[in-house]
Amino acid sequence: MSSALDILLIYDCIYPASLGGVEYRNYCLARALADRGHRVRLAGWGDVPAASLPAGVGFIRLPFAAKLHGSDGTRGIIPTLRFAAAMLWLDLAAYDIVETANIPYLHVFPLAVRCRLARKPLVVSWYEFFGPYWRAYKGGLAAPLYRGIEWLTAQLGDRVNASCEQTRVKLAAARRTSPEPPLLPCGVWLDDVRRVLERPPVAAPHLLYAGRLIPEKRLDLLLRAVALLRPTAEGVIQLGIVGDGTERQPLESLSRKLGLENRVRFYGRLPAIEDMWHLLAHCHVAVQPSKREGFGLFPLEALALGRPVVYCAAAENAIGDVVRHESEGLCTEPTPAALAAAITRLLDDPEARAEFSRRARARAADYDWPAVAERAERLFSVAVAAPGA
Repeated sequence: MSSALDILLIYDCIYPASLGGVEYRNYCLARALADRGHRVRLAGWGDVPAASLPAGVGFIRLPFAAKLHGSDGTRGIIPTLRFAAAMLWLDLAAYDIVETANIPYLHVFPLAVRCRLARKPLVVSWYEFFGPYWRAYKGGLAAPLYRGIEWLTAQLGDRVNASCEQTRVKLAAARRTSPEPPLLPCGVWLDDVRRVLERPPVAAPHLLYAGRLIPEKRLDLLLRAVALLRPTAEGVIQLGIVGDGTERQPLESLSRKLGLENRVRFYGRLPAIEDMWHLLAHCHVAVQPSKREGFGLFPLEALALGRPVVYCAAAENAIGDVVRHESEGLCTEPTPAALAAAITRLLDDPEARAEFSRRARARAADYDWPAVAERAERLFSVAVAAPGA
């Protein structure tokens, strides 16, 4: 291990007050780095009791907190500006290195200035790079503005990294400075996830999705696919949907319209992530039909528990970087019929499903958090030794 570092990880959301992917990644990375002897602080918005933090990890509550998401499930400009202002409040003197997510972009500009003045290296971790996709995501006159802000953000940071190969390639093409962005994937605590196997079995649905209920997840597509599924030797196929979001009521209405009231269960937000893992451990197939995923923690957790993953092809979907088609899961065209066919293939062939399961567990071993933290430690140590190089 390199010399112990004082590390500050910054994001607007903090786990467990919020259950999104980036905040959970920061929580896990902080824990893994603390296990390696580093002193880590998480900075963001939210109420986080000290007892909920891993040993060796502290929390800094940033000022100017605001509700992050509007009625459409996207971040608004006001909380983005308030979070950028919070960067001016931070005291960086105690830290050897500062790391932040690229999202929500504007905060990186004052943070980069603060780090430069304090002579602290800044690492920016990228989870998605939209580029031309801004046209579809925002549309109108806003798209060029957001695309320009993203490009400018890509020029900031003494070091940058990407969570998946798709993002790494886009970031490398946009960034005008060296060195080449390395991969620093999200991880999974294999021992923690698999510990749910010690619990008594739970009555789980055949299919499981977990994540935010927002349009990009295309859960309407999944519901229409389930409506096409015919009973198997195990009976009528059941789907579980874990999570909440702006699309929950429309999805529940669609479920009733399709006659799926007795086949689809909306669990909402479960009390703890272990409760979702427990369901995942006893389902047959994990399904992730998203049209946009920067990495996909749910599919990785599925692999850790030996669950094959069915996902949909999309230009902005990076799940295929982790779950390889015909190896740990199946990639399908984003139509109800194609998605239903892929699901049926796995449900109808237990022997094939068992082989997918074996490969899934082997693949997950590459993403165990202790190994990912070692990669982060090397990245941080290089940045501290030669900031800006």
